[in-house]
Amino acid sequence: MSKKQISWWGGAALVVLFFAYPAKITVAPPYEVTLLNQFNKPMATAPVSEVWWQTSVERKEHTEQRTTDADGRVSFPERTMRAPLFQRMVGCLAYLGREGLAASCGSQSSVSATGDVKELMRADVTLGSFSNLHQLKLIVEPCDPGQPSIC
Repeated sequence: MSKKQISWWGGAALVVLFFAYPAKITVAPPYEVTLLNQFNKPMATAPVSEVWWQTSVERKEHTEQRTTDADGRVSFPERTMRAPLFQRMVGCLAYLGREGLAASCGSQSSVSATGDVKELMRADVTLGSFSNLHQLKLIVEPCDPGQPSIC
């Protein structure tokens, strides 16, 4: 084999490795949530849900529900997965084919208060340049049982 052929095969192997290596990707950042009522008081033992999925790799979303502590706080860990670039590219094209061109590929996540509450305010702060920790403050009020359609 000539040096040119060795270089070509070496380059081709690097390209294949680049597209096939299962890189670690963050699907959802870590969240520290504080849940407060409309009077700015902590809501203890209230349910909070996190929903996350990687639309290019997965076909269904994941959900986890946790309960706030006495200070109205709850934490969710960072959600990561491994997937090759090739799989994410093909998966994105397939997702766009199913959902239409208005859909967005990639990681999607959300955190919300669960139950009979209406969200009044949401403040999401990312800490630092090198940290992806999100501090989320949710202010909610209980739904009026007489008017369930408003919640």
